[in-house]
Amino acid sequence: MTLRRMFTCVSLLAIAGCGSDTAGKGRVAIVMSATAGGVASAAASAGLVDGSASTSSSHGSCAPGQALQAANATLSSILARTLEGKLTDVTIALPVTVDLLSLVNGKDTTLPVGYLPPGTYDQIVVVMTKVEVTLLDRTKVAITPPGGGWTAIVPVAQPFTVVDGQTTTITLNFRKDLSFGCGSGDWEFHPRFEFDHKHGG
Repeated sequence: MTLRRMFTCVSLLAIAGCGSDTAGKGRVAIVMSATAGGVASAAASAGLVDGSASTSSSHGSCAPGQALQAANATLSSILARTLEGKLTDVTIALPVTVDLLSLVNGKDTTLPVGYLPPGTYDQIVVVMTKVEVTLLDRTKVAITPPGGGWTAIVPVAQPFTVVDGQTTTITLNFRKDLSFGCGSGDWEFHPRFEFDHKHGG
């Protein structure tokens, strides 16, 4: 590998083993956005995590209706499920920290370019290992994750296809109204996203 090719690999991919990890794969551009909604008042309305509402986070004192200024979540891995039910890691430069509330305010975030083997996928899985919320008085509260972090399972109504040499753009819409709650005086986080396949090309 020439020096120029080496620098190109590092600058474009920013991941280890760029040649072997991405060869024969299609590019996936993941945009994080948000849908409208207010903060849920209780964990019961926060949606499902790992298929069960009993999986929750905790802690950090809160009051019902208390507003948030920021919510920084650290994404540690993203996976996609094939039609055959196989979960495949998206080759992508993570971890990345995203302010989920900035998405609600209209500031979309595009993650580093990811790569998947060619195929058709019907589910995205987002794993987060850390969430810290900032209150309006600038107090920062770390929400304790369950073991292994939070897992948001995002179903895909219309499966998307990844093609070698092409870029597939998808959007994960964050649902603020279903993701944060104040239960028993503690902040709770149940990450909820909706899938939007924008286009390929």
